[in-house]
Amino acid sequence: MMKLPAVLACLAGLWALAGAPPALAASRLVPEQPYAFDPVHLRMTVDSCVFAEDTVAVAFSQGAIEVRTRQNNCLVPGPPRIVDIRLGSLAPGAWRVIVRALNGDIVLPPLETIDFQVLDRPAIAVFPPPPRPLADHSGQWYRPAESGWGLSFHQSATGVAIAAWYVYDAAGAPTWYTIQEGRWENATRWTGTVYRTAGPPFFAPAFDPALVSIAPVGQATLVFEQQAGEEGYATLTYGVTGLGTGAKRITRLAF
Repeated sequence: MMKLPAVLACLAGLWALAGAPPALAASRLVPEQPYAFDPVHLRMTVDSCVFAEDTVAVAFSQGAIEVRTRQNNCLVPGPPRIVDIRLGSLAPGAWRVIVRALNGDIVLPPLETIDFQVLDRPAIAVFPPPPRPLADHSGQWYRPAESGWGLSFHQSATGVAIAAWYVYDAAGAPTWYTIQEGRWENATRWTGTVYRTAGPPFFAPAFDPALVSIAPVGQATLVFEQQAGEEGYATLTYGVTGLGTGAKRITRLAF
């Protein structure tokens, strides 16, 4: 049986052959200067052998966001790897991120501490101020009784939004529209121009941008005003060439 001194000497020899572990860059926030309710991530440069991604946990503890992970035991360092860890969409104020490693159930002293500020967004100097949403309505919206079509709505932290609307036309062929240039008419009502695009086949050997066309074909409005007993629903009202006019009650897909 190999004795402890021999084991240590063997490990030291392996480290010497591998070279000293590379110095890893300090973690940073993405975006570097977050504003109110921006999605904030911690970008870390980690040792690809030591880092155990399936053990990462993020929690709020004693006034700070803590990122904890158990580390793998590695004889030699792995190549550096960049990982993003989601911290959340944060309200304006002072925040702190603490990165810790775990040894079994023992929480080790902090590896890194980052203090940062989430700033409120600059106000637009107009009166009255433009309407803005009070909630994030991003998601996949559909009508449960009419499976097969839906609407993907994406809203940024600034309230700017865009939608992709996928339906079947009169011949049963799948058709895509986008709703762009939208504006909030109040905190729950968003209206935009519907566009239909066409272009070369996706599988064409070479993409020809000259074959791409985009044309406005109507207007659509999404009203996220909630009603008692129908929380989480919205109303899509539209007037579109080829689709006619109408209104659909839709809900956000939960998954």
